[in-house]
Amino acid sequence: MRFELAGSLIRPDPLVLTYTADGTFNTQSFIDLGFTHFEVICIGAGGGMGGGMNTANTGTQIRSYGGAGGGGGYQRVRGLLSALPSSCPVAVGSPGSPGTEHASNPALTTDGGDGEFSTFNTSTCRASGGKGGKRVQTNSTTVATQANGGDGGAGNRTIAGGGALGGVAGTPTATGPGTPGTNGVDGAIFKDVGKGGGGGAGGVGKWTGITCNAATSGGRGSYNPGDTAVYGPGDTPTNDAASGAVNVVPGGASGAKGAPLNGLPIVFGKSGSPGAVIVRLTAE
Repeated sequence: MRFELAGSLIRPDPLVLTYTADGTFNTQSFIDLGFTHFEVICIGAGGGMGGGMNTANTGTQIRSYGGAGGGGGYQRVRGLLSALPSSCPVAVGSPGSPGTEHASNPALTTDGGDGEFSTFNTSTCRASGGKGGKRVQTNSTTVATQANGGDGGAGNRTIAGGGALGGVAGTPTATGPGTPGTNGVDGAIFKDVGKGGGGGAGGVGKWTGITCNAATSGGRGSYNPGDTAVYGPGDTPTNDAASGAVNVVPGGASGAKGAPLNGLPIVFGKSGSPGAVIVRLTAE
């Protein structure tokens, strides 16, 4: 007597798909290949930088920056492929647009745009984008600009924000260093839901190379000090090369990495950067 088994006894190797643009996940086609389980990570997009003042070498000679946008949120979900519909929409968040700068009138500057959310199958996995950084509201070297950083996004939501708080701008003095501001806060992660870091606050300089008030650093995203697999580091302030003012460009906030699924150190959802959706398929 001879027994014959239908199908294949060979299990496919794990497969990782990284979506950096909107698409469709065809569930049934992967089930047909022998996959049984999925894991997905969604990372929201970063918010845009707020608009600043750039008077160049005329008038007040001020060069000030708006706050950096917040980093995107993070969520990780596991499940059976058979529990999903035959096809799943995938949405990847686009970064927030930078705010409008102006040469003389702070009223004409604008806040940075919010980062968009990223989702897998609409609500199976989702993460919101970071809020845009705040615009510069003064054209002065002695009055606080209020160019605060944007709040980070959060996992398991689609409305922008909900994550770590953005940094708060200090008060400049004409010859510096002024009153320091506060850094963007690190975004925490609890189990499989993480928060994006808060954006750094903008600084104020002059085209004579004087730093009237330094910018602040951006926060780390989905931060767990005991596990570096997910969180991305925030950035520190940098110089304005044109004016010569030091450390007036705010540090960007961070989103998160998909390393648990793809093993790569790439960070998505930083200030002004797009999000991502990462899917890992296995046969168990």
